[in-house]
Amino acid sequence: MATSTCPSCGAPDDGANVCATCLQPFDRSVRPDSPQAASPRQEGAGQSETGDAPVQTPDPPVLQPAGFFRRFFAFALDWIVLSILADIVRFAYRFGGDSRSDMVSMDAAMGLSAILFFLYFTLFTAGGGQTLGKMVMGVRVVRMDGKDLSYGMAFLRAFGYIISSFFFCLGFLWAIWDRRKQAWHDKIAGTIVIKT
Repeated sequence: MATSTCPSCGAPDDGANVCATCLQPFDRSVRPDSPQAASPRQEGAGQSETGDAPVQTPDPPVLQPAGFFRRFFAFALDWIVLSILADIVRFAYRFGGDSRSDMVSMDAAMGLSAILFFLYFTLFTAGGGQTLGKMVMGVRVVRMDGKDLSYGMAFLRAFGYIISSFFFCLGFLWAIWDRRKQAWHDKIAGTIVIKT
């Protein structure tokens, strides 16, 4: 059985609305004179319920990857927000009347800061693909097919930040020369950051 390919770059069509290699949308509309319209599997796929005329499916949006510096400033803004929240947590532990040792209080505050980090990036990214910094910079995180992330994918991407920070933050810098502008955490979660 012959497999279809992307008309732009020739990569295999994996069934998504957007080519995973060049990010160009696939034309999923079925024409009456095409071989697909006559095949039993596709019978009725391009017709309305009455069978009168073919139904044209809208073309998927073209995904424009966001550049490195736009992403960098979005992350920097998020880091400022998280730093302020972490300082509030540390302040509460220091002056909250806790009788335990300073070391235990600091460990607890760092643990809460880590939980705050994962909650922030997971909830905001899964709930529309934008953290506060990404909203300001006009970028959004989506799956490779252009759809929103699940909470599991968003958590996996947040965890990928740790891996991207290895080797002098090489995983973050990877977005500079990557063809799809993906950092390591994007590749781990199967996501892409696009302009809104």
